[in-house]
Amino acid sequence: MDGEILDAVAEWGTRPVADGVSGLYELADGEFTGAVSDGTTWAFVLNGRFVGVFDGVVEDFEDASLTAYTAPDLSLPLLYAMQARGGEVRGQYYSNDTPLSELDDTLSSGKFVGYVELSENVLSGDYYVVYYGGRALPVAFVGNNRRLLSGDEAFERAADEVGIYSVVDADIEVVDLPERPEGAAASKSESDSTDESGVVIAPDADDEAATESEPATDADGGAASGDAAAASTVTDDEVTSKSESTTDADDAADGDGATEAVDDGAPSGGDDFESLGELSGVDDTEADTVESASPADTDDAEAETDHSSSDDVATDADATDEAVGGTEAEATSGDRDRLHRELDAARERIAELETERDRIAGERDDLRAEADRLRERVAELEAAVERLEAESADDAEAPPDRTLDPDEALSGTNLFVRYADKADGTVERAAEGRISAAELRDNLRLEYHTEFESEGVSVDGRPFEAFLRATPEHQFAEWLLTAVVYEIRQTDTRAELSKLYEAIENVDRIDLDGEVDVTVEDGESGAESTTVTFDVVFRDKMGDPLFAAAFDDSREPTRAGAIRSLVDGARSVSQAVEAFAAAFVVTTSFFDADAMEVAIDATRGGLFSRSSRKSYVKLSRKSGFHLCLVEARDEDFFLTVPEL
Repeated sequence: MDGEILDAVAEWGTRPVADGVSGLYELADGEFTGAVSDGTTWAFVLNGRFVGVFDGVVEDFEDASLTAYTAPDLSLPLLYAMQARGGEVRGQYYSNDTPLSELDDTLSSGKFVGYVELSENVLSGDYYVVYYGGRALPVAFVGNNRRLLSGDEAFERAADEVGIYSVVDADIEVVDLPERPEGAAASKSESDSTDESGVVIAPDADDEAATESEPATDADGGAASGDAAAASTVTDDEVTSKSESTTDADDAADGDGATEAVDDGAPSGGDDFESLGELSGVDDTEADTVESASPADTDDAEAETDHSSSDDVATDADATDEAVGGTEAEATSGDRDRLHRELDAARERIAELETERDRIAGERDDLRAEADRLRERVAELEAAVERLEAESADDAEAPPDRTLDPDEALSGTNLFVRYADKADGTVERAAEGRISAAELRDNLRLEYHTEFESEGVSVDGRPFEAFLRATPEHQFAEWLLTAVVYEIRQTDTRAELSKLYEAIENVDRIDLDGEVDVTVEDGESGAESTTVTFDVVFRDKMGDPLFAAAFDDSREPTRAGAIRSLVDGARSVSQAVEAFAAAFVVTTSFFDADAMEVAIDATRGGLFSRSSRKSYVKLSRKSGFHLCLVEARDEDFFLTVPEL
């Protein structure tokens, strides 16, 4: 999840909550609004409903120690859940042409789900209006201290701003909680709902009074019957089956020429959007239909389930029924009850045995698949060993015929992140915790490309490839890609190092002795282009720099000047490239006290010191990078700053 959202939530007040599933139901029963986390996985909660789980699944909370953060306003969990889930910009409007009040009327009447954002190039703050369930929830963050405004005050401030409004179509996903612990009472939020998702947003007093006083009517204008009124209440199970019911309704229409459908209650608002004339990508005729399941359908489903049991079960049950029927005439009432109990027990035992049989069959299939995968891996490794042995023999037989100095060899070399088999594990899967460090190291390949013909080249008395793989630069690249992810996960510091952690999986190319071209804004002379050099530059597929590193291979302690030089260059890159995530200083000795002091001063943060990120040089609200000091010893690396 985005690091800025984590920073904002971390500033909310906390409240005590029980651990594990009991804590989740405690929040649901108390109609809690805010966020809950186990330190890794995050969930947003609105009036007791879980409207999104991120960086994990809801099952991660089972038996976990939980922290609950109380939201200062109802709009924030909805806004952050929509932003974390992602949405689509449907249109943009200039406030002088289309006032926010006019846009608000259109979106509210059209039951729009998403939010309006005014933040780009607005110096006074960031402004949002969140729409859900026919309600508009304004919220704003104003001034350098990001003071929170909500309600009419936030809306009026936003309406007075001049700028471009973006309409973002976003949605939320209501998450079902794991099974309630035995003995716990059912929460109100499990049975009450006011819209399709079951998320309760308290209505305005005027709206509530109008709803109570206005009688329900049918399509012909008459009063609706009690059954029709009951049918208007949508349960969570009906919401879950919407898409399947819609498909069935379409098929029925093809066969019969007519289909009965129930409108989901969300008008398209097509005419209103056309009047604005600029909201792109909205289907004005779109409408959802839901075909409600009848009692007869339910009976058919239950009967079909009963008939799905095995022939052996049916045979045993029929035989026992015959025995019971044959003895009823002369058996006492107690004998008849005893036979029924034996029949029920026999059926339960058969069901248990069938379940156990299916489980064992599933385990057998998994083990067979694992054995096949291991056989293929053994064959690949044997082929790789043979290839390397053959290459070693060729290298021994063919002495190098050209020599390069180390600086010349490194400056003409680029590394590329590749894999023996992507199905066996990537850095992205490692970040998700799905593969072990050993599996990642075995599958990762750092392939090199040189600007010179490397065949037969000698560097420092060794063949080029042997020299390259023994350099601190190459070993540092391997360490960053294969070890840092696991160190961060094991120390549970993903939130504090979020920008570094999320960028590792995007590394595609590594420049040795690399350069980064940046444009620096000068208030007097305008933009000025410059080039910043680093010993190593890590880039994504588009060539944007993600990390930069400077190496000090002296036996003397690394001093403050090396830190200042790297920080100055990294600042220029970070201001020009928002994706830039971290700068590393790597020493083969150690950092003296002055160097550590410079690192502390650079990451102190000044005005933005409330950030929860570790060792972070924050330049503005949207730009900054982690500063990391690394010590290299015995072909291994140790992260000194930040301290994990």
